[in-house]
Amino acid sequence: MNKIKFWRGWDTSIKYPYLFLLTLGVMALLLGVYHYFTGDNLAFGWDKITDLQVVPVPVNEVTRLLEPFTLTADGYLLFEQYDVALPTINTVAAALLLGILAICLAFYAAAISTMRQLPYFAGVLLLMLFLATFNFDLLGGFGTGSSQTLLLIAIALLAISSYAFQAFWPQVGFSLRLLTMLVVVAVTGLLVYSAAQFPARLVTLHLVNYSSIGTLAATVLFMLWVAYENVNALLWINTQARTPERRFSMWQFILISLLYLLNLLLLYLRHIGYLQLELFYINAYFILLLSAVAGFWGMRQREAYYRNLFQFRPTGAVLYLVFATIAFLSIGYAFATANDPLTVFYHDMIVYTHLAFGVGFFLYIMINFGRLIAQRLPVYKVVYEPKSFSLFSFALMSLIACVILVMRTQYRSYFDVQAGYYNYLGDLYTASGNDILAERFYEESDVYDVNNVKANYSLAAQYRKEQERNNEILRLKDALDKRPNPKLYVRLANLYDGKQYFFEKLYVLQEGAEKFPESAEIYNNLALLYAQTSVQDSTEYYFDLAQRYSGDGDFVRSNRLAYYTRQAMLEPAKTVLKESHKGKSKTLRSNMAALRQLLGMDPQTDDNFMPDSLQAVEDFTLFYNETLSKLNKGDTTRLEGINAYLASPGNQLFYADLLYLKGLVHHYNGLPREARRVVENLALQSDRNNGYYYNALGQWMLEEQNYRAAAAYFKQAKDHGYTQAYLNHGYALALAHQPQAAVQALEEVGYTENAAAIAVAQDLAEVLQQDVKTITTEVPDKEKVQYLLARLPQLSEPDVNALVQAVTDKDLKRQALVARVHYLVGQRRWNYAYRAIKETGPQLQPEGELRSALNLLELKVWLNAKKYDVLLNRMEKLYLTDRDRRQALYFKARVAEARGREEEAAARYEQALKMLLYDEETVLAAANFFDSYKPEGQRAYNILLSGITYNPYAAELQKAYAMESLDQGLFSYAEQAQETLRDLLPPSEYSTFIEKLDQKRQEIAARAEDWQL
Repeated sequence: MNKIKFWRGWDTSIKYPYLFLLTLGVMALLLGVYHYFTGDNLAFGWDKITDLQVVPVPVNEVTRLLEPFTLTADGYLLFEQYDVALPTINTVAAALLLGILAICLAFYAAAISTMRQLPYFAGVLLLMLFLATFNFDLLGGFGTGSSQTLLLIAIALLAISSYAFQAFWPQVGFSLRLLTMLVVVAVTGLLVYSAAQFPARLVTLHLVNYSSIGTLAATVLFMLWVAYENVNALLWINTQARTPERRFSMWQFILISLLYLLNLLLLYLRHIGYLQLELFYINAYFILLLSAVAGFWGMRQREAYYRNLFQFRPTGAVLYLVFATIAFLSIGYAFATANDPLTVFYHDMIVYTHLAFGVGFFLYIMINFGRLIAQRLPVYKVVYEPKSFSLFSFALMSLIACVILVMRTQYRSYFDVQAGYYNYLGDLYTASGNDILAERFYEESDVYDVNNVKANYSLAAQYRKEQERNNEILRLKDALDKRPNPKLYVRLANLYDGKQYFFEKLYVLQEGAEKFPESAEIYNNLALLYAQTSVQDSTEYYFDLAQRYSGDGDFVRSNRLAYYTRQAMLEPAKTVLKESHKGKSKTLRSNMAALRQLLGMDPQTDDNFMPDSLQAVEDFTLFYNETLSKLNKGDTTRLEGINAYLASPGNQLFYADLLYLKGLVHHYNGLPREARRVVENLALQSDRNNGYYYNALGQWMLEEQNYRAAAAYFKQAKDHGYTQAYLNHGYALALAHQPQAAVQALEEVGYTENAAAIAVAQDLAEVLQQDVKTITTEVPDKEKVQYLLARLPQLSEPDVNALVQAVTDKDLKRQALVARVHYLVGQRRWNYAYRAIKETGPQLQPEGELRSALNLLELKVWLNAKKYDVLLNRMEKLYLTDRDRRQALYFKARVAEARGREEEAAARYEQALKMLLYDEETVLAAANFFDSYKPEGQRAYNILLSGITYNPYAAELQKAYAMESLDQGLFSYAEQAQETLRDLLPPSEYSTFIEKLDQKRQEIAARAEDWQL
């Protein structure tokens, strides 16, 4: 333990600075390891291209005349394919490097100040050369042009400070020297940043990228320094045991050393192209790490050879850590910026130096100490005391061998250094916005290391910004020729966008998959490419591969879910939906919400996504799809978010969708007036979808059983070219008990050229034109019920009973029985209606729309029978749908009114009007109540005005409004209502009402004459 923690006996002025530097070196190492694995993604990371596709999802379905009417809205599916982002300049890595490098310079200056005179001057010379690589003159500041004032100031401050300690105050402790140098370095840094004419970010990049030559030289020196330490460590392992019996033999040392050297030789042969076998190799950077660790003790062990120049404590120990830290920083920064010429250079230099010096040191050991190893003596203690083959000879021979290895590769390392340096300068000028200079430096880099990825992808990115597609393709192809990687294949394939380039894109991706068989990104994009075709097997195959190799399972599941949903492959979609129930990805959750809506499933209760903004498309789709899935849940909390998004100028792209969504939330959560106003305004503003919006309004009116209003909206939708509205219009007229108009509208369905719709329309038109006798005796049960519902008010009671009796199908019989109850209630024959309810009830299911409709009719019977206690008691027990349950507000208001609780009745009516404005009976009752409760005000008039504004085709409301207008003295409005009623009422009924209206006018005129008298 003492050998490991050799600094324990040091005095505190040396030990704590050393431990701090050691910590800094470990931090630099960890940063290097981190960037080794992540630098490529930091420099040009994966991006995603989002494809937004529309799929109609059901919002609500209602059955009328035995046909389902489904209101659909645009649900959104998101397909995401991988792309590669534009290169980013890693300023964080540059700032960390510069900060640690500045501290290392202070340690270096403090350490050389403890040397003897000649080595001190050599150390200062190295420092001056290193400072010159920063190119301070290009930062501006002091002087003009190529002034070296900043460089001279930096050299003077550091050199004078260190020389003062070396020559005049040698007795000063290391801690004080270090503190002084830290202050000098800090002052120099402040001077440089304050004098520079550029932002701090650019100054940092300038200092780091220009000084990369200096840090690279320091890194190479460190590699030479430790190149043989692994062989030395193997010697220590073999000979360090206390007793000879526990030490290894010479052959064991030879074997393990040759295996290590063989790995280096194989790496070298593979590099120069002599070996193409896929074997297991020890990573060269890991070899350097082992050498660096072994070098700690090697440096201490060699103290006898450099003691005349400086001592290990603190100079040697500090210098070793300084060079090690700079080496880790330099290599890590090359990976952080994805500078592949430099990463290749560092890898090659590790192999060259360690192979040459490793072989040399192995021969040095065998020549000098082979016999001693055979005798199992502790050779590691005397390894630096040669007898025949000197250390100088070993170093010279190894250095010459290293140079030969470099020369053997046609000086490729030199060209890699030049290419990497120009890449750094290209990054600097890219960050400064000088694209012309950046392009020039990247091109220079490409000259020295032809087709290197860093330069060519950076140039391709510039062409991407300038939308020069062909030039970008050429640069990406060049980069693929040199050092292919999955990102280059994906980016190149994405440039072949469009059906005409399908096979080019397929070829690029398949070539990438062949070379990178574990790339989930390539497989995902292949799956999406095949998803555009009818080849489902290939789509499934590549999705499976992407799922197998992906680190982001949610991403692939999201695409699969969208694909299965679009293709209506419900079983596999359900399987993926089940697998994804814990997914966190917003895209996945958005697609899940769309699928659940399509399948009619309840939303996930824990999802309540409401982002602050909708800047990302997945934020919009997730919020939108989730909101659709939560309609009819009585939840209006999302209106606040919708209003906020609508008010944001950045959401103009989604404005119509958000506005329609607002209308849906209003309508299905009990705010019909607000809903209709929103969607009507949207229909007026829209140029493309106004027919769809009018059809949606008609659908709402169908749900509310306001069939004349529904027919009017469907007619507007037809006029705007919405083909689905043709059949809807005919059905709405039939439900409004206008068979002749319905037949005419149904005949127009032929214009749609939709065979299925035409067949349905023809069937209904034929039914509507038959007489009761024919319908009762000759047509199927479905057509009997349709005829009954369409002509219900116009039939006599015997005809109704005959039609009901003629229906034999069990389900259709239930429809007919409920229709008979409706007929009797409409005729106000309460006793007969009650008996019909009792007869019908046992034949219905316990729940469902029919049961709810019958229960609602029963409550109306109790209300008109004035059985208020029974009504209130039964209302809590009977099954009602969510929509029918809103009628409870009306019943409670009527009961409160009947019992004289006027304030409660007023409050109940106000609540009812908000949710039941579409209900004619509720509006009339509320107007009558307020007419007697507050006759002096205009509340009754305003209620009726709101009623006819919402539903101008409600004849009873128009009658009441005309009468109330006369009471309020608004004679012109009464005349308008009178004209409207001309089209709503049969001639006989209209004449009767006109008589009442004229009588009302005469009464008002008589009262006015009496008042004047």
